[in-house]
Amino acid sequence: MGLFSKKTEKKEAEPDAKVAITTDTNVEAERQSLNELVLTSINEGVMIVDPKGNIQLVNPAACKLIGRDADELLHVNHDAVITFLDKTGNRISAARSPINLAIKQKEYKETRDLDLVAADSNNTTPVSIITMPSQGDNPNIIVTFRDIDRELREEHERNEFISTASHEMRTPVASIEGYLGLAMNSATATVDERAMGYLEKAHEASQHLGHLFQDLLDTTKLDDGKIQPVMKPVEIVHLVKKIADGQIPRITDKGLGYQFGSGSVDQQLGGGHHLEQLIYATVDEDFLREILNNLIENAVKYTPSGWVTVNVKADNYNVQIIVQDTGIGIAREELSHVFQKFYRVDNRDTREIGGTGLGLYLVKQRVEMMNGRIWAESEVGKGTRFIVLLPRISKEAYEQQKFLIENQEAQEKMR
Repeated sequence: MGLFSKKTEKKEAEPDAKVAITTDTNVEAERQSLNELVLTSINEGVMIVDPKGNIQLVNPAACKLIGRDADELLHVNHDAVITFLDKTGNRISAARSPINLAIKQKEYKETRDLDLVAADSNNTTPVSIITMPSQGDNPNIIVTFRDIDRELREEHERNEFISTASHEMRTPVASIEGYLGLAMNSATATVDERAMGYLEKAHEASQHLGHLFQDLLDTTKLDDGKIQPVMKPVEIVHLVKKIADGQIPRITDKGLGYQFGSGSVDQQLGGGHHLEQLIYATVDEDFLREILNNLIENAVKYTPSGWVTVNVKADNYNVQIIVQDTGIGIAREELSHVFQKFYRVDNRDTREIGGTGLGLYLVKQRVEMMNGRIWAESEVGKGTRFIVLLPRISKEAYEQQKFLIENQEAQEKMR
């Protein structure tokens, strides 16, 4: 009886095991089917590229944007079948391809400033491109394309409205500021001490509105590409010092110390190499002036006492412009947000300090348009460093570019 019972249990267990295996297989097949359904149904293009740049997977939406069938794309290097244009309509080099940059740098990136050319029609589509590495030491790159043509048109319309409104509001605000200035002038008006206090507050508010409207105008123009950098070769140390020294009255009026220092070697940039003191870069001087003035004004604004320091350092490839203060600092969790549009650090120390929330956004836009990048380092209560990184050029390149520009300017004067 006991033996029969065991055999019976064994016979009954075998079908259960088969059912479990069959069920697991069905679940896996169903999951794969759902994954394929998602990939084929979504409007966003999805592509997987291996570390050598060869396309391993592509969905129908990506095929449509690229203008090629899947058979033409699979196992082919992406550089041979995908064409990106910059906003000037020029084809970007392989070195600037967001896919190649993702393969090289192995980090998440997003860009919205490229157009994708469809091979079957030569039509161009503005796209948002997100690249994300998979896990592992030698990861594949997951690439997502999204058509943002409608978004950009809506942004353009919104920017046009903001630009028009800001422009129209500047005139009455300037008039209000002017009349308030006359009312506060003892030579043109007589007011008591209490009324003077009200007038001063109203004058400050009108100035703040004026700054806000100007920042809004600059933001919409930069976002729409209406302002483009005019790049010229410069000796960067003397130019930065000239701009920074223009802020000395603002710094000293608040009782702060000021120091300008330059060095040809930066330990964070490789260090150990002796470079000539003259450092060259290609920049838009107006952009650089706006960038430095904004960063120094911020340093003064958020430093109750202490120092403002401006420095220029370089290695063989890059230039660092550093604006440092000994002010209230920025919390670590806030640092990644300070360059966002309309973002302002909100705490007891900053709440009473005026600002538009657009200054650092405009700084970042201008830096990136000069092929640079900017970041901040800070510690609460100890101060903040803003670092602007720009490409360096050699003395030979500086002289060559300067000669070409001067020659072009001379030819234009002769016409």
